[in-house]
Amino acid sequence: MEYDETVYACAINRVFNYNCRDARMLTERFSSPGEIFAIAGKELRGLLQDNGRYSDALSDPSTLKAAEEEVRWARERGVGIIYIRDQEYPRRLRECPDAPVILFYKGTCSLNPSRAVAIVGTRKATPYGLRQSRLIVEDLAALRDRPIVISGLAYGIDISAHLAALEFGLDTIAVLPTGIDSIYPPPHRGHAARITRAGAVVTDFPKGSSPMAATFLRRNRIIAGMSDAVVLVESAEKGGGLITARTAFSYSREVLALPGRVGDRWSEGCNRLIESNCAGLISSPGSVASAMGWTDRAAESRKNIFQKLFDSSDYIQRNILLTLSADSAVERNDLIRKSGADPALVLDRLTRLELDGIIGSDIFGRYILKVQ
Repeated sequence: MEYDETVYACAINRVFNYNCRDARMLTERFSSPGEIFAIAGKELRGLLQDNGRYSDALSDPSTLKAAEEEVRWARERGVGIIYIRDQEYPRRLRECPDAPVILFYKGTCSLNPSRAVAIVGTRKATPYGLRQSRLIVEDLAALRDRPIVISGLAYGIDISAHLAALEFGLDTIAVLPTGIDSIYPPPHRGHAARITRAGAVVTDFPKGSSPMAATFLRRNRIIAGMSDAVVLVESAEKGGGLITARTAFSYSREVLALPGRVGDRWSEGCNRLIESNCAGLISSPGSVASAMGWTDRAAESRKNIFQKLFDSSDYIQRNILLTLSADSAVERNDLIRKSGADPALVLDRLTRLELDGIIGSDIFGRYILKVQ
């Protein structure tokens, strides 16, 4: 019985599952997935040298029946299935030796953007980490050729990056550790639905696949493989974000990490990555664009942030900026007095503006405006 080529591709994916390298060997040797099923079992066994483990499964009629059902299910629900030789397959990921044979895809964006940045990190993100991930995305959004933002839909830094991308009008791709029929984590199903309308949800796992430790590792290598650069924002000494960054380094991708204080648990992974020369240091939201040589609007990004802050309804922030716009350098007490607000609130806004890179201080400790 003859099947659609997509059915053959899904069957290969189901059989080899975690053994992407052998599957890749077959897809490079044969021009179409159907050709793999056309050869005799003995010849296939000789190619794979697997004592029948995979070759017998490929010869089993039930394998193609299950794949046929999977393809039918996907098409009924608007889920695309992309084979590794297809033009639509992510070209960056195809370069990787352990790239999956197929990807299940639901969304509106291309998987081959001109620029792609992954932003990953701990699920237990601090307010500082969440704020920095958002600022990095905002800075990327200021570029003329705006990159796509890729992450894993997890709690913490991942979902922060996705939501920031949606907020600033960037396409975003969520890579799942499950089948595309079961969004993980379940509370993020609504976010995943939004992402399919302004990006894509992607996985290489067949329908019905549940999250396990190994599936997260496979998910991480897709995130790394689809990106030009991987940004690690907060990570403990061990964690999925750190694994993604190290995988990206092995793929010769640009890797950057946000440093933290010595002894800070959620910065240990970032600090060690920088110390081992596996990652560049992020000193400002614009560090990512600068490291990649994306300068088309990076120099203007803080001006855009300044304008947004100035136009906001936060009168304390606006008064601080007005004062600093009029004077070259202002003492803290003078800023508090001129803002006309509670000192604690003024200090809070000053801290935020410093973190955003909008203001700084001179050698005498006076506040100055860094954006002119």
